[in-house]
Amino acid sequence: MSIKKAQYSTEYVIVVGIGIAIIASFLVYAMLFYGSFASSSSANQMITIANSLAKEANYVAFQGEGSVQTFPITIPLLDPRHSFFCGNIIKLQTSAQLGIAQSAENISGMLPLSSGSYTAFVKATSNQVIVGLRFAISLIEQSYSISSNTLYYSLSFFNYSDKPVITTQSFNISLFSTSGEYITSATSSTPASSPSQISGSLTLPSSPTAEYVVEIYPSNSGDYSSTCINT
Repeated sequence: MSIKKAQYSTEYVIVVGIGIAIIASFLVYAMLFYGSFASSSSANQMITIANSLAKEANYVAFQGEGSVQTFPITIPLLDPRHSFFCGNIIKLQTSAQLGIAQSAENISGMLPLSSGSYTAFVKATSNQVIVGLRFAISLIEQSYSISSNTLYYSLSFFNYSDKPVITTQSFNISLFSTSGEYITSATSSTPASSPSQISGSLTLPSSPTAEYVVEIYPSNSGDYSSTCINT
């Protein structure tokens, strides 16, 4: 009887050990991916906001392509380097709070550069959900391709009525790692002949990372757009 008990005890220790190892691996991955975690003792607010965005995104995704949902949202002052949309991850971080949520679909879109209460909306497209804020620039449609060490981008700027903007747009486009490390950036503006659209390129490091966060800051817009791309 004691032999069986010893055997069961050994098996229990092995199972618990494997479980601890899996959890530890996940935490290491999370730390590498999300960067330095802010103090999360009071992170409930940020988690609630991130979950709210995920819930709205899931709703329009379920309704199908073209569906739009408008909702009020209050957001504290975010740290842009560590607040972004990446795949189906929503990450929001302030100087003291962190909130992370996952949506059912890939998500990208706009986040505010200042704290406040906003009217936000989510829109379902064929392959993702886009978040917008009811500013002069509310949506930036983006496409990217990478060849050698060059990132090629194509951008289209839309207003809160989902129509192309009619004035030339100056903007900054920046690349960061998912941990918030600055990679490169460039300043540009849309041509007067086509004020809502532009194509351009950025030179990548000689040793590119597997994933980049792309952030676009339209001048005087009050917000920025973020998405993730893979090399």
